[in-house]
Amino acid sequence: MTARWTFMVYMAGNNSLSQAAGEDLRELQAVGSSPEVQVLTFVKQADTGRARRLRVGKDGQNETAEDLGPVDSGNPQTVVDFIRWGVQTAPAEKYAIVLWNHGGGWTPDDMDQLYSQARLATGVTRRELNRRANQNMARAFFSTTITKILAQPSEGERQICNDDGSGHSLDTLELGNVMKLAAQAIGHPVDLLGMDACLMSTLEVAYQVQREARVIVGSEELEPGAGWCYDRVLADLAARPEQGPAELGKVVVDRYIESYRTQPAEWPVTQAAVETAKIRPFAQALDGLEQALRPRLQANWSQVYQAHARSARFVMDLVDLRTFCRNLAGAMSDAGVQSATKQVLAALQPGGYVIAEGHLGPKVKDCGGISVYFPAPSDPVSRFYKDLRFAKAHRWDRFLKEYQRAVQRG
Repeated sequence: MTARWTFMVYMAGNNSLSQAAGEDLRELQAVGSSPEVQVLTFVKQADTGRARRLRVGKDGQNETAEDLGPVDSGNPQTVVDFIRWGVQTAPAEKYAIVLWNHGGGWTPDDMDQLYSQARLATGVTRRELNRRANQNMARAFFSTTITKILAQPSEGERQICNDDGSGHSLDTLELGNVMKLAAQAIGHPVDLLGMDACLMSTLEVAYQVQREARVIVGSEELEPGAGWCYDRVLADLAARPEQGPAELGKVVVDRYIESYRTQPAEWPVTQAAVETAKIRPFAQALDGLEQALRPRLQANWSQVYQAHARSARFVMDLVDLRTFCRNLAGAMSDAGVQSATKQVLAALQPGGYVIAEGHLGPKVKDCGGISVYFPAPSDPVSRFYKDLRFAKAHRWDRFLKEYQRAVQRG
């Protein structure tokens, strides 16, 4: 019998999130699989260092598990193998794939293992490895990203990659490769791609996988360790298995925000669901803003800088687009800029590209759910950024460089 939904969760918890992986597995088991909704998971935790694939049973009953041994949970091929296994094990009309990642960071032991695997002779010391584990590299999604960074010939090159590539451009390219293979395994785009991880609700990420995923759910901000509330999401899906990807995306956003509403100590939190079929008009609205701003940068760079500095900002040089456009509209009276900011703000309203959006906490109170790469003018634009689908198809990369030049000349 073909299920309505197969809900797959890939939990790479062989790190500081190991305990959270166990808690989320119990949340999955609180609902478990049914003929209409199959629940599958990959889980690797630090206590055993071994990975398992499970067809999750309610309360752990009638559960089937496969021991995979000490496989690398950060290897993109391990993710692809799990998805292919899921499609064969539990065929369904629709598929949700949730990537639950290393947001808690790579431990120094993880870094040593990756260094050993790469067999590098580039002068990387344990001190440098430990420092990398506490920097942006700790938020890399895939071990291949870290291997590429460690493979650079000098510490200076490794630092540059760590600062401007880790967890954003390099990981985004790898995610695109994974999702292409996932869509091939399923036979159509993934119905819902969820990222129970930090900083993934960016325009660039969605654009990279727009052909391979119909609905994407993610957070602009760093996520609390508890992440998604799987028991609430699955309970809703089990009660209404006929719902489509957009409905399920909204459920995830609503339940996530509900779960943190009475926990201000965990704020700020953000979550948004987007529909990739509507991403091009949104990206074109941002092109319109770039077109309005770029000729005015030489004379008005200080207003753009002011708007940029006052916007909601996240690590990895990510900036919330709604707060930026609102600040920009308040800083520049130019009719063309005013019109362009209104177009972007209108495109951020739920019901278009943005299906649903939620946030809690003063830092994110005006956020709209979508961030974009926007480094400070003093920082170089990532040399990997130009390789993204978004940068190739649109003009934001050019705006960033012109903006930096204008501020530096200013």
